[in-house]
Amino acid sequence: MAFAAIMLTFTACGGDDDDPVEMIQANEPGLIVKTTMGGNPFFLSSCDLAFNIDFSSKILNLGINQVTFAPRMPKINFEANGLKVTNDSRTDFTFSGTGVKVMEGYTLNNVTGRYIKDLSSLILTYTVSTERGEYGVLTFSPVLYSKLADGSYDYDNTTDRFYKFKSRIDDDDNFTASICIDNIQFVPQMPKLEEIVIPLDDATIVQTANGYKATATTIIPLFKQGDKYIPFPDRTVSNLNYELNVLNKSFTIEFDCFGLHYTDSGTINN
Repeated sequence: MAFAAIMLTFTACGGDDDDPVEMIQANEPGLIVKTTMGGNPFFLSSCDLAFNIDFSSKILNLGINQVTFAPRMPKINFEANGLKVTNDSRTDFTFSGTGVKVMEGYTLNNVTGRYIKDLSSLILTYTVSTERGEYGVLTFSPVLYSKLADGSYDYDNTTDRFYKFKSRIDDDDNFTASICIDNIQFVPQMPKLEEIVIPLDDATIVQTANGYKATATTIIPLFKQGDKYIPFPDRTVSNLNYELNVLNKSFTIEFDCFGLHYTDSGTINN
């Protein structure tokens, strides 16, 4: 799959595609940053992230740009270097570190992260000790995918039902989200729908330490038809209850549509 959110540069030892890849460099813009204090949701913002990995030494250097952890705190850029990559995969890898001093007055502890290249998907957690106090930080990609039953990332070529959970922070740090369900079939007698989009603009969204919850009485969904998304006011989604737990990589959802009650739960692929 091709995603605009990522630009990858591979530096190999020579021009042959079979040569071992020694370094990966990547940039991830527009990540969601959720800050907690004392385990409670505290602040929501966005940041850009860049990293490079030398697989010969299993060292990852991380650059976090335009991040802020509290209201009225200016946005800062910093580097967290010397993190350890904990597996050898070039396309799906984890990393960790602790006690990383990134600048005067800022130290990162309990750093854990996972990056999936095929999905341009990253989840990163750490605590940051500052002069203002200690914050828990959860950083995740603006699009997260539910896990396919076969464990693959081939969402373009599956007829299985799956979800895309989309989030966005605007220039005023307002949070918006939507739920996209592909290959959905409400009952066996109905054909599968290519995609239904449930925008959460008018839903009540409550931030949790590890994600968010959304409820709504009525939402007009969008149905994909060809290359267009068409609103269907006569197929409203009602009584929506939805929760995404990014840290535990789980979701639950229920709503009424087509005169039927729909409920599901599962895990996200990160």
